[in-house]
Order: sequence, then structure tokens, then C-alpha cells
Amino acid sequence: MPSSLPSPEPTASAASASAVARLVRGLRGLPPAEQWWGEGCAGMAGWFRAESAPTTDATARYRELYAEVRKGRPVLPMEARRHVYLLVKGLLGEELFGYLEGNQQRLERRGLETREVQVDTEASLAANIEVVRNALEDAAFFGRSVVLVGHSKGAVESLAALSMYPQLRRVVRAVVSIQAPYGGSPIAHDVMASPELRRVMDIAVPLLFYGVSKSIDDLSYPQRMEFVRRYPYPVEIPTVSLATWRDSKRSMLWPVARYMRERYGLANDGLVAAVDAEIPGSRVVRLDDMDHAEAAMAGLPGLANYRPGDITEAAVALALES
Repeated sequence: MPSSLPSPEPTASAASASAVARLVRGLRGLPPAEQWWGEGCAGMAGWFRAESAPTTDATARYRELYAEVRKGRPVLPMEARRHVYLLVKGLLGEELFGYLEGNQQRLERRGLETREVQVDTEASLAANIEVVRNALEDAAFFGRSVVLVGHSKGAVESLAALSMYPQLRRVVRAVVSIQAPYGGSPIAHDVMASPELRRVMDIAVPLLFYGVSKSIDDLSYPQRMEFVRRYPYPVEIPTVSLATWRDSKRSMLWPVARYMRERYGLANDGLVAAVDAEIPGSRVVRLDDMDHAEAAMAGLPGLANYRPGDITEAAVALALES
């Protein structure tokens, strides 16, 4: 005879497992745009352009440098060896195999001194700004000049440190910002604006990555608007920003890129709208065939169009021309 005992209450671990399962399902691809509710972040992408210094299109020059790099020809100026290159990883960078390794190894093969800034890639923006600040203060103490190379959230943290601490700007020779969600990220915004997905992130990010969900919330549009308006980026620092997009089923980020394109009509790299990666006052490189993963991780043959080392070498050469 079936038992009439009531079902036990779910344990905390069971609730966490359920939340993780929902997260994993969600990461397989966002639903079609028409199934989403509310206004989302329509009209917010590129919000800062009307309030900021204009950019300069350096795409043609970048392509010239990139072509030379691909042929194995030297493009870095003689001064390149006088600087130390600080690389800053983006969100979840510590969890991704080979992340930024190709970028760093290429610079080292060219005889340049590099260091990885030890940010916690799942920590808040405020926490990692202080880590970048400390790295720049160390360089200043030893009389070194710095080229900052940041990818995604790591670029945002690099830019933010220079915005908040004017005394550090004299140490920095140039900045290379690769696919930074400077204005915000539609994906971060929509995830954190959804009560259900936000609850999942509040549980899953600490449980799976020992981080904080604020690391995602910091990239939403309201958070970025508040920060950038309070701490505008100093346009006197020579800066190159890569703003990219890719609309191809060969991209591993195609489902997410398709969501942003269909819902908001945005050219994007799968995580960041291209317009949000154009740093005020910078020399902008606009590439229509690169997704968010290609700039920092080695792709599969036939699927990726670029190699991280080539991208970085050409971008550094461009930044040092200023």
C-alpha cells in the first residue's frame, strides 16, 4: 500500500542543484526574442556617445598592421621594449582554459615583459579596480611605464582605474581595450533585469565560481551609466579599442548574438554590442567578423577567423603609434 507520509521538504543543496540546472539550461541559448517580456534595454546601447569625446576610425591602419603580422613581419616600434605589459582578464577568465595565454605569449615572444594582473575574474568591479590600481602603483614605484591590455570586463576595470585615479595616468603609455562593455552589456542587463535569472545568478555564481553576482550586475546599463558619468575616461591617454561583431553560425556564440540582433537590432560579438566597446576619445578598430571568444582564446580550425596573438600584436603596435 502506498505510503501516506508527506514528501520531505527540499534541502538547501537540492535547491542549489535545481538553480544550477536552470543556469546550465539557460546557457545553452537564450529563447527567441519574441518570447521575452518587457522593454529590456532597447535604446540603451551606445548611450554615452552623445556625452563623450568623439572617436577616430583606425580600422584601415589596423588591417595593414594585422596583414604584416600574419606575414611574420615586425610591426612593433623600438620603444615597445621599454614598457611592461599588464594583461587583465575578463569575467570567468580564471575558469576558461587558455584564456589570454596566446595574447601574452605572443608579446613575450617579441621580447616584451608581461605580467598578468591578479584580478578575481568573478569579483565586483570595485574590488578589481583596486587590484589594477595596485599593479599600476607597483610599476610607478619601480619607475616603469605600462601598456594596459584588457579584454572584456578586464578592459572595463583597467579603464575604470584610470578614470578614478588621475595620478596613475602618468604611468600608462597606452591602453588596448578589447571588446569592452564600456557602455554596458545587453546580456548582463537582461539577465540581471529578470527576477528569475537574477535569483539563479545570486545562487550559482557563488556556488560554482566562488564569486558574486554583482560581477555581472556591474555590466548592466544602469550601473555603467552611473559610473561613467561620475568618472569619465581620460581621453589624453593613447587608447585603442576593438569593437567587433559576427553574425555566423560558425561562431560558438551565435545563439546569443542572434538574440541581441533579433531583439535589439544590434551588431554584436555574442556578449557585447559593438557600439558599447568604442571607448571615448580612442582610435577604434571595427571588425565585422570576430566574436567575443576569438580575441582571447584559440578557436577551432575552420570556425575562428583570428588568432589572439595576432590580434594583440597588431593592436599594441597601433596603440604605440600615438
